[in-house]
Amino acid sequence: MGSVMPPDSLDFISTAGKIQLISLLDSMQQRSADKDYIDYCEYCLDIIRQGIEMNYNEVLDFIGVTGEPVPAEVSVEVIFLMEMFDHISLSMSRLPAADAHNVSLECYTKFCGFEPSLSAHLAYYIFLIRTNKHRVPVFKEALPLTLSHYREMMLKYERYKRNIYLSQEMIMDICIPREQQIKFIL
Repeated sequence: MGSVMPPDSLDFISTAGKIQLISLLDSMQQRSADKDYIDYCEYCLDIIRQGIEMNYNEVLDFIGVTGEPVPAEVSVEVIFLMEMFDHISLSMSRLPAADAHNVSLECYTKFCGFEPSLSAHLAYYIFLIRTNKHRVPVFKEALPLTLSHYREMMLKYERYKRNIYLSQEMIMDICIPREQQIKFIL
């Protein structure tokens, strides 16, 4: 058990510790009207009641007591990134199907997730998804984009973000060409 939990974490072993966690999750569940949130609270309650050690960190993340704090600049960066990918996705849906398909073949137009070393970025992304603030899914790519790619995209996006919809040319200017990523790997 000691290897799973950090020494200063909440008590999942004692009856008093479990009661405290169950009470907290019950309270969180009762205050919400969101079905997904209520279901996730129930999932966390089951983890505690059943003593599923492997998922304890997930419960701690959910109630907000683990990990390092997420710096404000990371939060702002992740929000801007989600807004950019939302805008690209919405604009892609407005393009003629053939044009959208061509852009997708030539460029990375979808969010590929974060590298494992970016725990603060990932933690805030998960928070945004769990709280329904953003719904940008992660798409698996053979050669995924990195934070440096996303930052390059965001710099270009800054010029266009005030447009209601992005044109095909704007999207291709913002997005990383697949050809560039292949050369980068080689």
